[in-house]
Amino acid sequence: MNFLQFAFNNVRRNARAYFAYFLSSAFMVMIFFTYAMFIFHPGIAESEMGRMTSIGMEVAEYIIFVFSILFVLFSIGSFLKARSKEFGVLSLLGATTGSINRLVFLENLIIGVGSIAAGLAGGLLLSKLFLLLSVKVTGMNPLPFYVPWKAMGFTAVAFLILFVVLSVFTLIFFRKNQVIELLGGSSKPKTEPRVSWVLALLGVALLASAVLLLKGGNGLDFSKVMLAAATGIWGTYFFYTQVTVAIIRLLKRNRRLLWRGTRLLWISEMAYKIKDNARMLFMVTVAISLASMSVGVILAANAQNERVYKANPFAFTYGIYDEAFFEKDMAWIDQQLSERGIRYETVEQESFFGYIRSSELYVNVLSRSVYNKATELLGLQGLPKIGPGQAIAYAMEGSAAEHALKGPTLPLTLSFLEQPLELELLPNEVPLTGISSNISVVVLSDADFTKLKNGLTEEEQNRLYRNIEIYVPDWQHKEAPRLQDPEIVIGKQLFHGMMERLDHDETSNYMSSRGRTFAETREQLSMLSFVGIFIAAIFSVSSASFLYFKLYSELNQDRRMYHSLSKIGLGEREMRFSSSLQIALLFFIPVVISGIQTMVVLSLLGARFQLGNVTLPVLTASGAFLAAQLVYYIVVRSRYVVQLKRVMV
Repeated sequence: MNFLQFAFNNVRRNARAYFAYFLSSAFMVMIFFTYAMFIFHPGIAESEMGRMTSIGMEVAEYIIFVFSILFVLFSIGSFLKARSKEFGVLSLLGATTGSINRLVFLENLIIGVGSIAAGLAGGLLLSKLFLLLSVKVTGMNPLPFYVPWKAMGFTAVAFLILFVVLSVFTLIFFRKNQVIELLGGSSKPKTEPRVSWVLALLGVALLASAVLLLKGGNGLDFSKVMLAAATGIWGTYFFYTQVTVAIIRLLKRNRRLLWRGTRLLWISEMAYKIKDNARMLFMVTVAISLASMSVGVILAANAQNERVYKANPFAFTYGIYDEAFFEKDMAWIDQQLSERGIRYETVEQESFFGYIRSSELYVNVLSRSVYNKATELLGLQGLPKIGPGQAIAYAMEGSAAEHALKGPTLPLTLSFLEQPLELELLPNEVPLTGISSNISVVVLSDADFTKLKNGLTEEEQNRLYRNIEIYVPDWQHKEAPRLQDPEIVIGKQLFHGMMERLDHDETSNYMSSRGRTFAETREQLSMLSFVGIFIAAIFSVSSASFLYFKLYSELNQDRRMYHSLSKIGLGEREMRFSSSLQIALLFFIPVVISGIQTMVVLSLLGARFQLGNVTLPVLTASGAFLAAQLVYYIVVRSRYVVQLKRVMV
């Protein structure tokens, strides 16, 4: 038997330990390859949407590769630690450090090559399905199947370099231990987990600081978000390394709680397991939090896009910036709609653009008479009389201004006024509409609006905005339209037609389409969803693999412990309950913590970025990870308990 055969046999005999690592690596290779196959597809360059999707997938490739580096580095380190006793036996039999390093390198290379081959094979089998799914989700034209030689070569070379470089890198930092230490393996007695109350309090303070920073009482900018992310990550690290140990120590002081059933066993063991696995649990929590936040944002943005569409009753908005082109533009719009057999009505609006409390909380300021003209056209109830210095306000659900438009008074800032207007905010007794957009609306009395209008200087006349809102009765859907519906198709045609007129100096005015805005936002979010789902799947599979590796490395120690306890009366049922509960805590604590973090972060940022109510999207994203983790838990727990049953007396 030569050295290569020896390495191959080691891999085969340790198949149970390497199986999860092999499958996870193959899954990463497969996803990387399918994205590369899409990026290198010859039909991508012919479509604008294809180029956008390709850019998104290139970003996903970088994320997958970086995460693969961390995954492989962590996995190799775990295996080296778990097999220290085996290396000690080899050293005792005369193997040199160089020979052991060569053995480990060959084993990693065998697994790496095998996972690359399996990943490429899986990617080829699913390639047609992937192309069909990508076209369906992103709304692109159909992409024919092709033999992706370039993608295969790119994937194989990238991951072969990754496995080789990380194997060498790990071996360089693999500490040379004495034979007696290697033979001891993981059986050395563990010291009592220690806790630093200062660091535990620091962890709580960091998590609280992250929440306060995201509240952004004095405004929220990129630097504050990054600082909140940094403090939140460090706070999570100290939570696992210090706070959890402190909580378990406090539980152990309560004898009425501790001395009941198997609690003494599993609570005491969890103190060691959480402390030993703190870094791994921290990594899993951060990975799941990032994935949950990404999925939650996409789901919330999709829901908000539909709410914005439904809140806008007008199919088109024509903004007048130059009166000289008004009649020609309206004639062109009438011709385009009439040729397509579309019946429509129009209403003219004059408004100011202002903001309340913060320069980020924009509002559309209208007069009561203009607002009631729109409500009459829409068949809605008009507003009651509004007195001088009074206002009625509307904010779409989930918008940044929703909470600001509450209270007895309303500070309204207009760019041409030196001081904000302090208006009395009347109760909102009539269901209001956003009129033409998702921007919040403030309705003034006709006298107050006319006073503001007449007070404009000649240089300030451009601060008064004039729009023509176009209402199409046949396009009032209760549900969001499909991308092939007439409103979407015609909306895009009219928008691009107006842009061509603008490019040829035939107009200086602008026209927006409700359907086009909705469709383009949905297309962009669909592309992000398609990219994000696979990245989230990789995070989920990898986090389960991390937990599997750590449990396997502790299996021999748990065997010895339960074997000894079974001699003094511990039954199989008690063993199963204790071990199952410990495994469950390791699997589900990161999901629960990441779910809480996701809910807090998106709730605080949702209004600012107009994501609406994020509760359902966050619960959906966290629930998906919880369901996946439950499947992994059932599989790992069954295999783990079977191993422990074999040592019970």
